[in-house]
Amino acid sequence: MKLFLVLTSMMLISFSAKASEVVVLVPGFFNSFTPEYFSQDVISSLAKKGLKVYVADNLNGIGTIEDNGSRVEKFLKAVEAAEGHHVDFNIVAHSAGGFYSLWVANRHNFSIKNIYTISTPYLGVEFIQTWIDNCLLFRGLTEFAHLESLKELTAIGAENFLKNVRVDAKTKIYAFGGTQDESIDVTDARNISAPFLVTSHYITYASDGIVAFRSSIGVGQVQTTDGRKAMQFSDHNFRINLDHWEQVLDSRSFLMLGIRNTDYIRREQIRFYSGLADFIVKGSQNNF
Repeated sequence: MKLFLVLTSMMLISFSAKASEVVVLVPGFFNSFTPEYFSQDVISSLAKKGLKVYVADNLNGIGTIEDNGSRVEKFLKAVEAAEGHHVDFNIVAHSAGGFYSLWVANRHNFSIKNIYTISTPYLGVEFIQTWIDNCLLFRGLTEFAHLESLKELTAIGAENFLKNVRVDAKTKIYAFGGTQDESIDVTDARNISAPFLVTSHYITYASDGIVAFRSSIGVGQVQTTDGRKAMQFSDHNFRINLDHWEQVLDSRSFLMLGIRNTDYIRREQIRFYSGLADFIVKGSQNNF
């Protein structure tokens, strides 16, 4: 029933009755802690280009890569059942959702044409390891709550996962990221929001407050089933100029943080995801 409701809303905002490309949006970590991980502006930016959009809504907010990867598999199976035929999937994944998607691609149970990742920490989330090493409270919380999923997002965790991924030779992986300026004026949507002023302090490079830009475009380690380097591309120029959660959440949700010009978040989401949709529609045939 959930899948049906999502499909209905997607079709209502799609301007094309002949959409041939199926896109599945895969959320990242903490995905179940918000009513709607991907804003309607994100979804409609894709649907208005004629793409048929599904949103994976069955994930575990603090689940491991394997746990959420298996949940994505179940969702893709439901999509194929709803479509009534074999689907060549385009996956758009945010943050850790990129790892969940690669876990699925490694299993070869579905035809995955393209994986587009946004702020996926290919080189790890720098501050997680720093906090585990130096903050007794954070380390204790991680161990007490059995949050192995957090450790998977460290540099070592990401490396260990990626070195074992083997995708189909036809699967292309495209990596995008974002950055946002830091400022003491956290009420300006063009600056990183207040919570990320803390985490960004522990990140060496320009970041979105969670993932360093160099980490988000650090794809390249994945291999194909025949041991060759998979087709992996990154774009240094086409980026989303928002902090980690602003990249996906409804812009109005940031009013509670005192951000005054939330329309900037909305416009930036539309600009970026409309551009990504154009790229998908064109068939993703060109390298960067």
